[in-house]
Amino acid sequence: MDSHRQTRFEPVTATHPGETVLDYLSFNRWSQRELARRTGMTPKTISEVCNGKAAVSPTTALALEKVFGRPAHFWLNLQRNFSEAVARQRELSKATEWGEWAKSFPVRAMKRQNFSLPPGRTDADALLYFFAVSSPDSWESTWRSTSVAYRQTRRFKTSEESIAAWVRETELVASGLDVEPYDEARLLSLVGDLRQLTRHGVDKALSVLQEKCAAVGLAVVLVPELPHTGISGCARWLSDSRALIALTLRYKTDDQLWFTFFHELAHVLLHRTKRTFVLDNAATDLGDRIVDPEMQSIEMEANQFAADTLIPPDRLGDFLRRGIFTNDAIHDFAESLEVGPGIVVGRLQHEGVLAMHQGNALKQRLSWHLKAEE
Repeated sequence: MDSHRQTRFEPVTATHPGETVLDYLSFNRWSQRELARRTGMTPKTISEVCNGKAAVSPTTALALEKVFGRPAHFWLNLQRNFSEAVARQRELSKATEWGEWAKSFPVRAMKRQNFSLPPGRTDADALLYFFAVSSPDSWESTWRSTSVAYRQTRRFKTSEESIAAWVRETELVASGLDVEPYDEARLLSLVGDLRQLTRHGVDKALSVLQEKCAAVGLAVVLVPELPHTGISGCARWLSDSRALIALTLRYKTDDQLWFTFFHELAHVLLHRTKRTFVLDNAATDLGDRIVDPEMQSIEMEANQFAADTLIPPDRLGDFLRRGIFTNDAIHDFAESLEVGPGIVVGRLQHEGVLAMHQGNALKQRLSWHLKAEE
């Protein structure tokens, strides 16, 4: 049986502690009025407890302890279990409404991609636990309070629910990493080392990248893209002392992955006071329609940072002037720069020097086992 489809047992009915009080009265052959005299409570209070109209309070529980010889926690536990069961039944009555809400999320894709959905629950229940909220209304207010800035693109019809699910998964994955307090000076000093990682196989390079970044307060995670998100990456601040860069393998080549990383790194280093959370739909496409002028400015700045960090402009200019763009020439140029050759190919394609089909043999093709494909 699919573990995601298993459901927990929920009691259909709940026993109010007043029923147990009635059992004890019957055993002792006492009336409710007699119990009122023995406990010092009013007959009305005893009647309401016995009829399930009033809860057993700590004071009532202590009185029943003395009269019936059962400890106060026995009566309070009965009341707690009853109150919880009633609350769950009320929640279950909303199952239809909440089930419709859950249909807005790509739950099947989330399960297929091993997102952190708890097993053994309905889709709505699993989503509430996943987002750590108590209801769809609280999810709405929590998501709306997240100051997310993201690019709008003409090419993708996006789903806010899918985006929210991806963002939440990045938080959960990042929470499992051991990350030191943020140190901007040390992160800046690492940029050169991080750049040289582009020369290595992505599977090995990413583990080194995560380790180096975690040591300076930056969590780096990879989370698969969900349908209708178009996400290439995001940069955000989880706290004052912890930053996060999350990446997808949207474009499935090493040049795109590394460009996106350095683009997001620019947001962390340059734009903390402007945007605490930037979600990029297509970090390499300057043709996307960005409505917010400030957002347009910081996106262009992040693109420039990534491009210039990976290939310094003066070195690129010299190479372009030589006019020789064979695979061997590109490989030798990349070696002189101490970057992966796929980085150079991607830049030349972006500049229109190479057609999109040229030079791709020098790129690493990526898949979700995080190894370059042969």
